[in-house]
Amino acid sequence: MVWREISASQMNSLKDPLIVDVRSPCEHEAERIISSRNIPLLSNAERVLVGTLYVQQGELVARRQAVKLIAPKIPEILNQICELRKPGQTVVVHCWRGGLRSEAVASMLSIVGLDCFRLTGGYKAWRRQLLSEFAAGAYEFVPVVLHGNTGVGKTELLRELEKAGQAVLDLEALANHRGSVFGGMGLGKQPTQKNFESLLWSRLRSFRDGHVFMEAESRKIGKIALPDCIFERIQHGRMVLVGGSLEQRAGRIIADYAQVLDSAAKQQAFDSLMCLKERLGVKLVQEIQELFLAGRVVEAVKMLLVEYYDPLYSRQIKQAGTFELEVNGDDPVKAARQVLAWLPSNVTISVIPESKVQLDKHVS
Repeated sequence: MVWREISASQMNSLKDPLIVDVRSPCEHEAERIISSRNIPLLSNAERVLVGTLYVQQGELVARRQAVKLIAPKIPEILNQICELRKPGQTVVVHCWRGGLRSEAVASMLSIVGLDCFRLTGGYKAWRRQLLSEFAAGAYEFVPVVLHGNTGVGKTELLRELEKAGQAVLDLEALANHRGSVFGGMGLGKQPTQKNFESLLWSRLRSFRDGHVFMEAESRKIGKIALPDCIFERIQHGRMVLVGGSLEQRAGRIIADYAQVLDSAAKQQAFDSLMCLKERLGVKLVQEIQELFLAGRVVEAVKMLLVEYYDPLYSRQIKQAGTFELEVNGDDPVKAARQVLAWLPSNVTISVIPESKVQLDKHVS
């Protein structure tokens, strides 16, 4: 039995393949095919050692050392792959550029009688395929974009629409960030830019022709930059304006952040207020900080909404243009019903400008 080559586009058309990434853990962590499983040939430290030998003593010495490190691991690597593989599941092995690491594992799988593929060009080729799809922007769905001030319940409305069986693209969830000055509090690290794009690519491929609900976002969500193909759809989608009372908005924000506010996060929030001093002035920022320190959190949040967020979002809403529907997000369930009642006769396929995303320099 001999292993075979498979291209990135062919692999993407497979149904539920077992994709095995044999690169080191740090490589897999930094950028990966989201559905892949990392079974490394070399540890992070071993990879550094082999790379150093390659530079200092040449390819032959480095390869001999790599074989010495890898050989004892082969039985366990094969066992892990066999245990992960479901009956009849296609196995695809890859490394960085389709070189010796993936060839070694594919060869050993063939020797023990397990049919498999090696990804031609490795992760590098798959990444290029992803970027080419983003650049083409050939996703045939209608973006329905929710606009509105902070705290009006856009995220809650998305959740209700998803419960009702609608297609939803929650960009903030993929980016692990709420999209504001305080948006990362208590959520941990954001994914790397490339891993975010992998998550986004996977989500986009799950959509069919029809409408997809998403929230209006700026070019960046925390440290994550949106690809042109998505940012353009936000700008040219069918628009729904979500409103809400100041009381409900403040309560929603406090309830949302209260779940993640440990002492460190509270200090982070307090310190982050100073980032607003140029826009609000030192005196107003200090006033808001004093309200927080005095435990008057509702008043502090309301002041932040009125003095900072509302003017910022109001300009964006005004620039957005004409809204086809307005709903009140104080009751997300009721708002979702209104959106669904409006939806069937109003959503049609719209033409989205072709994206001009350039290929990543690392894979061009």
